[in-house]
This record gives sequence, C-alpha cells and structure tokens, in this order.
Amino acid sequence: MNDVKVFSALVQKRTEGVQDYIFQCLQDNIPVIPEEKYIYKASFATEDSLVMTIDMKIEDGLLAFNSNQILDLPAGTYRLELWEMVDDVIHAIYPSNRDMKFRVLSNSLDLPTGKVSSLTLDEFKKEFDDIAKRVSTGQVDAPRFKAGKVESVSPDQPATVEMLTNEDGSVTINYRIPRGKDGKTWKPYIAADGYWHIKEDKGEDA
Repeated sequence: MNDVKVFSALVQKRTEGVQDYIFQCLQDNIPVIPEEKYIYKASFATEDSLVMTIDMKIEDGLLAFNSNQILDLPAGTYRLELWEMVDDVIHAIYPSNRDMKFRVLSNSLDLPTGKVSSLTLDEFKKEFDDIAKRVSTGQVDAPRFKAGKVESVSPDQPATVEMLTNEDGSVTINYRIPRGKDGKTWKPYIAADGYWHIKEDKGEDA
C-alpha cells in the first residue's frame, strides 16, 4: 500500500505564503524515491469535488510544495492526495488506503464589514501593539477609532473589549468592565499622556 510521511503540520493560514510542505512517499513502509520521468501533483478536494491541483517539486528524494501555491484556496478542510503522473494519467496515489487532511484557516480579512470581535483586555493590548508597530513601519494606514459604549458587568465576569469595524473603515470600541465588589463602576479614558486609564464612573464626561 502507498502511504506518506509528512514533515510539517498540514495547516495554513489563508493567504499566508511562507510555509513549505515536505513529504516522503512510502510503498509497503519502504521509502519511494521520486523520479524525474514522472510529474507529481498535490490535489485538494472536498467531499463533493476536486478543488485544486498544484505541481510539486522533487527535493533530495522528497516531494514538496509551498503555501504560496494555494493562496486562493478558501478556508476549510480538504482531502489531500499526492499524484504520481505519466502523460497526464495518474500512475500512483499517495496515500492509497487512508484520507490525509489539509486545513486552511480563515484570517481577519475574511470577516465581513461590521463584524464584532470580542477580546480580553490582554488581547486588546496585544492587537493595539501590533497595529501600532505596523503603522510605524508603513505596512498599514493608521485606523480611526471611535468611542463606543461602556457596559458594567458583574464582578465575576472578565473585562472584555469589542471592536466593531464600520463601513467607512473606522473602528468603534465598546467595553465591558466588571463592577467592583463595593458596587463601584469604572470607565476607560485616554489621559493627557496618551495612554489608556480607568477611573471611577461617577456619571461625568471623560
């Protein structure tokens, strides 16, 4: 029986083209050395249809393809097969007696406009730090942020942030902040130092 040894996790973030996927073909558990007289292809299929085939290259007796060859593959889980072909006819299929799964994960570009993402405060800080870094290096334009609503939740609930992307490209930020056990509520604001702070919410404007 034909099988495959895989040297990297068969997972990719959609549109990320930096990963090499390397395979060793086996026949009855004995390594098979790819031959230049054959054409090798990787095929991606759903339960219903064949979605894509791409060319593979031979490297040091192994087969490989790169993630930049499947940038347009939609997010989902696919059955991956390696085909050994002669004159456009399949000569051998690896693996032959099991399904090999390849997962394509969605990225934030796949979110529709207006999608709300919920973050913990630590995740919120990490995302802002990442945005600031990309803005400072010219990778992205600086986004416009708008103050949203602040909601108090019970003391046993985590503090979270919601980021709502608007049609004009701006981002509205809503907060859920747990009440103190003494009943006090809190409100985030940007101080003169340019940093986010939290103060007791007494009803006055920030």
